[in-house]
Formats: sequence, structure tokens, C-alpha cells
Amino acid sequence: MAAHVDVYRELQKHLDQMPIGFPPTKSGVELRILKNIFTPEEAKIATKLSWEFEPLESIYRRLDRTEMSIQELKEKLDNMAKKGGIYYKKEGDEKYYANAMLVVGMHELQVKRLTKEFVEDMSQYGKEGFGKELFHTGISQLRVIPVEESITSKNQVATYDDLIEIIKKTDEPIGVTECICRKTQEIRGQPCRVTSSDETCMVLGFVAQINIDQGWARPISKEEALEILRKNEEAGLVLQPGNAQRPNFICSCCGCCCGFLSSLKLLPRPVDLFSTNHYVQIDHESCTGCENCIERCQMDALKMVDGISTVDLNRCIGCGNCATTCQSNAITLQKKEKEIIPPQNRHDLLLKIKSVKGQLISTK
Repeated sequence: MAAHVDVYRELQKHLDQMPIGFPPTKSGVELRILKNIFTPEEAKIATKLSWEFEPLESIYRRLDRTEMSIQELKEKLDNMAKKGGIYYKKEGDEKYYANAMLVVGMHELQVKRLTKEFVEDMSQYGKEGFGKELFHTGISQLRVIPVEESITSKNQVATYDDLIEIIKKTDEPIGVTECICRKTQEIRGQPCRVTSSDETCMVLGFVAQINIDQGWARPISKEEALEILRKNEEAGLVLQPGNAQRPNFICSCCGCCCGFLSSLKLLPRPVDLFSTNHYVQIDHESCTGCENCIERCQMDALKMVDGISTVDLNRCIGCGNCATTCQSNAITLQKKEKEIIPPQNRHDLLLKIKSVKGQLISTK
């Protein structure tokens, strides 16, 4: 038994070197999470992987080759991927493998394997150490893009903040899947208060291929993707793709279920930890006090003062949901003076996070 614990501890230490690490805790809850996903043998194999994709042959060279053949290794890696423990991607006839971070990564890949025990372990781990790890560099893995209808001709957005352009330029395939956060809350007996839709989250490119291959996502066309996202906008969900110009996923988030939104809205200045290029402005003379915007805001950024809607810019993340239902057109979305340009892709984003993480560690 102790030997197995050592294997999982070694994997924890290995994963802790990733851009978003896997820190230890006093309770050892992180080991329970790993045991839920990996067998002892799989945990040992996972310590030989990098967060960057590598071919099978490169991984095999790190193993004791007397333990298994390269074909056996491939079978084990594929089985680890089936359980949402690692990533893979296909390029022609070649298959590449990589460690997945816990979030965004292994956690989301458990969408069809969730149990009450795993849900509670994730919640405990978030409070004991992983939550700090997830946010401490200040670079989010997600970014907020504004609702299309909130954009006026005078306030054009860059292509990477334009929903239609993101879908148009994305690498296929595209898949739609259940939201891991809403499924988590359902298991905890707290169903979503914003939407009853099961399929709200998009996966793109290699992440979509993994989810589709394993039956965790339904393949859809670009036209279907846009229609689903428009319905999510109408419901009042916040659109958050991966923080890259060519993202691998698009989340549609609510303040009651989303792990990111619900955690950050507890802070006095949540806007500091969001990647967003817009904010809301309210014309108080035009506001009729209908309070539609109050109900739509997922970040509690709006409140009524003397019968007029007022925005707290420390909380506004510029999603534009409030502007689309303002009957008096008193709310407009404004572009920030300093624009945040996202990295080109997931790899560049993770390199940026890893670099900042290294700088923070060196200054301690």
C-alpha cells in the first residue's frame, strides 16, 4: 500500500512542475484525486510524460523497456486517455501524448465519470491549495468575449473577441458537451438557476477530437456551434473561450455553477483576474430602472441606487449580457484603453503562465 502512495506522490510532484501545478496538501486530498483517475502503473507511466506533446517513441525511451513493449505502452496510454488522465492529438498517422493539467484538463475530461466523492475531493482541493495555484500568476486560462448583440458599429471588437470570427477560423472538429461545472452542482443538489440546457460547452480542435473519440462530446458543424452559442447568450451565460486567439474550448458560464465565476465573484475586485477588453457604461438619464440588467449580471456588478442602475467596475467583466436586454438602450459596452491581446494558441498561453510562475518563485 505504501508503495502505491509513493507512486502517486511522485506523480503529484511531477504534475506540480506544469504551468498550472498540482500542489501538495496536509490532508492528501490530491492523492485521492489521482487515484480516482490513474492505477498505480498508469501513475508511474504518467511521470514519464511532459505537458508538451511528444511521440510514442520519445516517451518509450524514458521507460524501463524490460517492463513492456512499445505496443503495450501505446495501449496503456490510450487507456489512460479514455479515463481522461492525459491528452493526445493526431497528426496524420502519428499520435502524440501529453500530461493534462488538472484544470483546464483532467477535471473537464471526467464529465462522464463524475461521482459525489470526486466532486467533494475537487472542492476540498480547491480550498486547500489548488485554488491559489490556479489564480496566483494573474493570467487566466479563459477570457471573456462580449455578447454579439451588445457590439455597436462604433465599438468594433478585434477578431479574437468576435464570436463569429472565432468559430469561422477554428480548427475542426467541433464538439458540444455537457458543462462539467453544472454537472458538479447537480450532483451536489444545486441545479443551475440560469439555464436548463445540458449541452452548453464547446470543444475545438484536438480537444474536440479527444472528447468525440471517447463519446464525451457530440460533433457539430460551425453553423450549429454558432446557433448553440447564440442560445447561450440569450439565456444570459457568459462566453469564455480559452485565453488564446485560436482557443481549444468555449465555455458558457453562469455565476451559480462555474468554478471560475463563482470563486472570483467572492473577491472585492474580481475584474483583476479576468482577461477582458470591455466594460459597461450606463447613461443614468436614459435608465428607467427596469432592473432587467440586475437579473442578467452573473458577477453582481450592477445594483440599483436611487432607482437607477449603477455599475461597479471592480466587478464588471464586460460580457455585455446586461446591454442586450436594456429596454431604454441606457447600457453600452465600451472598449478599454489598454487592450489585452491573447497569445496565439494554448501552447503559447501555457508558456506565458509558466514563465510568470517561474518569476514569482524566484522572487520569494
